[in-house]
Formats: sequence, structure tokens, C-alpha cells
Amino acid sequence: MKTSLDFLIAARQCEIAELRALADTATLVEATARLVHALQRERGFSNLYLASQGERFARERDAQTDDTDRLESALRAHFDRLATPPARPGPGHDPGPRAGLGAGPGAGAGHGARLCARIAFALQGLEALPALRSLVRRGAWLPARATAAYARLIGALLAVVFEAADTAADAQVCRLLVGLFHLMQAKELAGQERALGASLFASGRAGVADQQRLQFLIESQARALDVFVQCARETGAARCVDAVHAVPADLERLRRVL
Repeated sequence: MKTSLDFLIAARQCEIAELRALADTATLVEATARLVHALQRERGFSNLYLASQGERFARERDAQTDDTDRLESALRAHFDRLATPPARPGPGHDPGPRAGLGAGPGAGAGHGARLCARIAFALQGLEALPALRSLVRRGAWLPARATAAYARLIGALLAVVFEAADTAADAQVCRLLVGLFHLMQAKELAGQERALGASLFASGRAGVADQQRLQFLIESQARALDVFVQCARETGAARCVDAVHAVPADLERLRRVL
């Protein structure tokens, strides 16, 4: 018969498992965020390379792809750890009242299946990255098409961040991670706006569809930043929000022109 001490020990073991899961989640989000930033830089150099018909920024693009590969390897190592099941106890081991819950983000809950599905989709995108780079290197695509391809991969990685945030067992940590996701989302939308704006200014034309896309990106950035501000204030991180809505005058002028 189980005693109160058995359940106290089991409670502590569950707390330790939850803390380890939170640490895994934070590490996963950090590694994903670093790779997203590297891909955004690679996308920028690739667009400059394509726009110059391969005459400029080749060295910068190659250096950035090396950095991206390093961060991709780090993230894949973390994915591998998540995919490794915990060691099974030996014969005669008493698993305790909460045995079988597992460890790691989303273990024992429906979130785990969704997170793994997001990771699988992101890995498919990463596996296609060498082919995308080859097309860029040969100048086979226009900058707009390369931008869209990189955006799809970055979107898949952002989905991993969102799902990982949703698995956090601690409510405050979950809000912080959700806020971080929306800040990353706003940053990605700003990158897409920058790429579109540069393309429109280079072409000297901004059709109705282009203007509607630009407006969508601007409004989506504002919504994402609103969520970030709300999450930051709720978790005591309000010092991070002072400048997020301050749009530089030069940017507002460029937006009006387009």
C-alpha cells in the first residue's frame, strides 16, 4: 500500500520532470530562433546576390550559409534528443503513481503530437534548403521567388516555436514564449515588407495587388506586436515594449510613397 511519503516523492519527481520539460522547451525555442535569424540574413544576402545578377554579395551569402548550417546542426541535435524515448526502468523498479508521463515538451499530452508534426514539416523544409541555395547560386530564380521559398521555411520554423510555447506547463513561461513568438512573427513580417518594398522601388511600379500585400504585412506586424506587448506586460517584462510600436519617420514616408 502506498504511503503519503510515496506520493510526496512522486510529486517531487513530477515537479522535476516538468522543470526539465520547461528547460527543453526553452532550449528548443532559443535554437529555433537563432536559426530563423540566420535564415533571414541568408535570404537578404541571396536577394542582393540575385538582384545584382550574381555580381555582388556572393562572399557574404556564402559566409552566411556556413553560419546557417552551424545553427541548423545545433537545432537538429535538439530535435534528435526530443525524438529519443526516455530510458525504460529495469526489472523490479517501482514506477510510482505518475509513471508513464514521460519527459520533454508536450509529453503525455496532445501538444506533443502537434509539436512533432510541426518539427517534421520544418525538417522537410530544411532538407530542401540545399536545392534552394543551388537555384540561387545559379541565378535561376528571381528575388521574389527566392524570398517566398525562404519565407515558407521560416514560417515552418516559427510554427515549431508556437507549438513549443503551447506545451509549456508553467502559465507565466507559456505567456513569455507566446510573446516571443509574436515578436519573432513581427520581425519576419517586417523582413517580408522590406523585401517587397525594395522590389517595388527597384521596379518603379506598385500595383493594386502589391499595395494590398504591403498593407496586409503592415497590419499583421501591428497585430503581432500588440500580442507581444500584452504578454510582456502580463509577465512583468514591460521594459521590453517601449519602442516596439515606434515607427521611424523614414519608414512611414516610404510606406506612403508605395
